[in-house]
Amino acid sequence: MNELVKKPLKVAKNLLDNSELNVIEKVVFMGAPSTGKSTICKAAASYFNTVHVDEFGRTYWEQNQTERRLTPEQLLYIAQEHIAIEERTLPMANKYLFVDTNALTTWHFALDYHDSALPELCSLADKSKERYQHVFLCDDDIPYEDTWERSGDVKHKEFQVFITNELKR
Repeated sequence: MNELVKKPLKVAKNLLDNSELNVIEKVVFMGAPSTGKSTICKAAASYFNTVHVDEFGRTYWEQNQTERRLTPEQLLYIAQEHIAIEERTLPMANKYLFVDTNALTTWHFALDYHDSALPELCSLADKSKERYQHVFLCDDDIPYEDTWERSGDVKHKEFQVFITNELKR
């Protein structure tokens, strides 16, 4: 495991080990594309001997996008299905369920694509603020990996600022 993954895992372990609950706690990793969310989420699940939920939106987008966009209805579906996957995965979790992003990110994509979001997606994004016991914001301090499904470094920086500000609110 490389140092970029080891350090956040040590911080997470210290924070999570102080929890005294006997229930499964949901831990979400947030941040712009290419901030290491997927890598850290998988590594954390392995480290804590539990399961994780991949970002459903990425897979769905790759298979269903048209001219690099999704409809408002598709974005709502992504948020709903991501939550459903979390719920189906929860019984397999061991103390923690690690989650790669949430409805807040999907809501932001709706705003970016369409300058608005369906009311149901707005509600899911709002509820996501209470859904997780632990929220980690991945920094954008690693090299940006500009792959075909990403929107470029400018969007990367815009998304990071938006998500950071939204989490602060």
